[in-house]
Amino acid sequence: MGNLKLELFNFKNKLNVEQLDIARVAQLHLENYDNLSEMELNESLKHNLNYFRYDSEVKLFLEKVENEIESMPLVYELKDLYKKVERKNHGMLYRSALVQLLETINKANDDARMESVLNELSIYDWIPEIKGFLLKMSSSPVERQNLQNSGKASKVYTLVEKCEEGHLAFIVDRWFLISESEIKQVIAEDYVKDDAKVRNIRLLEKVLEIGEIEENRISFKIDEHLTLGVSTKNNEMYLNGEKLDKETTLETLFNSPIIPYLRRDYYNLVEATKNNIDKFVELDVALKVTNLLNPFTESVVFNYKDKMYVYNKDNRTGSRFFAYENASELIRDVQKELDYDLSHFYENKISNELKTLRGLEDKEQQINMKLQDVNESLRMLSENADLLSESKELTLTHNNLLVYKHKLTNELNQIKENKSQARKTLLK
Repeated sequence: MGNLKLELFNFKNKLNVEQLDIARVAQLHLENYDNLSEMELNESLKHNLNYFRYDSEVKLFLEKVENEIESMPLVYELKDLYKKVERKNHGMLYRSALVQLLETINKANDDARMESVLNELSIYDWIPEIKGFLLKMSSSPVERQNLQNSGKASKVYTLVEKCEEGHLAFIVDRWFLISESEIKQVIAEDYVKDDAKVRNIRLLEKVLEIGEIEENRISFKIDEHLTLGVSTKNNEMYLNGEKLDKETTLETLFNSPIIPYLRRDYYNLVEATKNNIDKFVELDVALKVTNLLNPFTESVVFNYKDKMYVYNKDNRTGSRFFAYENASELIRDVQKELDYDLSHFYENKISNELKTLRGLEDKEQQINMKLQDVNESLRMLSENADLLSESKELTLTHNNLLVYKHKLTNELNQIKENKSQARKTLLK
């Protein structure tokens, strides 16, 4: 369905005199078409025409609208988000976000749209409507917490070298030994005796310092407009995001005019990366936490067997590595320092009381989002007071929204009361 407004117009024109009540509902939605998204129109039409579902034309039209929206859910959710943000765009405050939303909607497919949501739209998470949308779209506990806190967590991709005592991992700017019983800070040369291996891992350290390591690629910023990447899956090379031909070797690339002469010292780093690609892995027992409001500090937390560790690096005061015996204490310290809740990361070590509290906080967040949508709908109806007084359907919708708001408010108050009780239990 290319144009819902046209479909609604054609549907109204097909109605006869005996279907006057149905025509009135259709006309009302036509008049308010520009103020609502397709998803909002669909919900409103279903609600207001539900009484007339015995009519075959009404039933067919509602099914047609529903099937169209279900056929492209992400597109219509983004268009719904666009309308919600646009209605609050007073003084053009959200202009750049609206432009980005339009660009996202107009992407070729859902994969491209999701990539745009994660990479471009996410920078506008300071807008409540976009933040709520991102929360709904995110299934990862880390991503959800990143949206709810000013602190941000990220996976730790690092260099790992096997040794007799376990595994050496280079994290931030230090080597750590991950053995069967513990994690401790070490000097790599104490565990790697071969000189050639020592030289190799020192070169790979440089890769970690200069390169940008992601799940599927290690990238080097060769020049201002030139990025060279190496796939962690199959060693393929990428230039500015485009995969190079199989015939293109590292030697031919660095001997070509593409690489500036003064940047050809990157050759050794890229070659070492390709030859040791299996040494760069995601350390799933660790999580890195940062906060833009505290730019000098970063923390790497470890959840290893029955142990808990934190490595703090502060550019002003130096670094510290220490163990915790209590998960709640660690979570509280990181939240105080970097405003990030690590409850999901230490879920296997926290008490049932703390899990209950976190669950209540999640429910509170969900209800607040629903209340925000209900209040927005009530505001729109209040702005059209004339139509509200003339239409029984709109009056019924308004009353139902008030009832729903009252129900949500009661649920929210109950959750707040339960939260207060859970905090008291936790402090005992």
